[in-house]
Amino acid sequence: GGVQLLMDRRDSVQVLLYYLLTLLVTMKLSSAAALAVLAAFSSKVHAHNHVEENPQECVEDYDPDTDYFPSKWVPDETTDLLTVEYFNSYKIVTNKHADKSYLLYQCGTEPPADEVDKHHLVLSIPHRGGVVTTQTPQIPPMELLGLRREFKANFNNPKYVSSPCLNNLRDAGDVVDVYFEDESWGGPKTDAARAEFMAENPDVIVLAGPFGDAAADRTMAVSASQERTNVATFDWIGMYAALYNLEGQANHIIAGTKSRYECSARNAASVVADLPEEEKPTILWANYFSSGVKVGGEPAEGWSVAECPTDDHTYYCESAAHCGASIIARPEGVGFQDDYGYWYLTDEEFLELGKDAETFIFPSSNFGDIYNSKKEILDQFKSVQNENVYDTQGQGEHAWQETRLAEYDVVTQDMCAIAGTTGPGSLHVRRWFRSYFKEPIGSLGACDVDGGEIDL
Repeated sequence: GGVQLLMDRRDSVQVLLYYLLTLLVTMKLSSAAALAVLAAFSSKVHAHNHVEENPQECVEDYDPDTDYFPSKWVPDETTDLLTVEYFNSYKIVTNKHADKSYLLYQCGTEPPADEVDKHHLVLSIPHRGGVVTTQTPQIPPMELLGLRREFKANFNNPKYVSSPCLNNLRDAGDVVDVYFEDESWGGPKTDAARAEFMAENPDVIVLAGPFGDAAADRTMAVSASQERTNVATFDWIGMYAALYNLEGQANHIIAGTKSRYECSARNAASVVADLPEEEKPTILWANYFSSGVKVGGEPAEGWSVAECPTDDHTYYCESAAHCGASIIARPEGVGFQDDYGYWYLTDEEFLELGKDAETFIFPSSNFGDIYNSKKEILDQFKSVQNENVYDTQGQGEHAWQETRLAEYDVVTQDMCAIAGTTGPGSLHVRRWFRSYFKEPIGSLGACDVDGGEIDL
């Protein structure tokens, strides 16, 4: 036991020499016996200490007793739908939401025979075949890990891709768009083009969304958006990291982001600590749907208003509570329910609910259209009269949907800034929530290709 403890130290070679010298002096070992002990212990030292970080290449001289993944992703306590089990030379990634698991084995080793048939995919890692994105929220985690060039194709409508550097790769032909405007929900042309791409790129992995075809060949399902907390949603960067042996980097990113998030909560708590309940900030959070709503099979329209029965019911409920604010919720029994079970308010009901709110957040990019069509009603809202209305175009029309999950700390700080609970001396500048009446639509800017940003 004592020898093994010594062997686990980073200076194990020096310790071994000291231990051997002690044996020579106290036990009068022969030189031949001493050399034998040295050789045996040296092999142990080499086997258990030569991997300091998860390999980025195939291993040579495979040793089954070596842990090739010293950096391990550990899920947050609120992460419910993703697990990674680590073994010496392989990992098992499980998406509980999709009920799919993936066996990832270190290149240079063999996958365990008794595990191969148990999983949807068996992949050698670090993965080298590239990936296909099918939903834009899959883009930021890869970019945060420095894996932008791993994208080989986009199976989504390209107009929704906001990443400047990924768009540069698309323009250069390094990332292929497989999408047809006249088949936005798929069709024979789409199926044929995707099949052709997959045949030409047999090692590529398709990243499916939470309700995509998780059972398709060469597919890994990503269900980050189905987690119940902001931290857990972001935690899915661990799945991307596991595919590329980048858990150490992912752990650093996760910890830094969570630290900033928790800091803003402490600041907000100190601001509202002495406020009476009626003076704490409230926010009206609502969107308007003029299409996609059906009641009894017939088209309908209405206001979709926040519901926050618990703080972790949705990301905005959590962010508001985090900022010491409350969301104005739809009263139970008010409004109408569509054929899919979602609740909406009429114009009159919405006016009654939200007219006195100080702050109105419209979480979409089309508030201008809605305001122009419903100006008579909306002009009666205090938030509109005071020009205290915010949409989600702080970084452009579509960047919100692509990036908000990966910047939950910044989104929440934005909400704290709007609620006035960032704390004295805060230097935070809103990034995502744009003042509709006072600020222009923002932009992510251009990719600094010459400066090497595309490979960061």
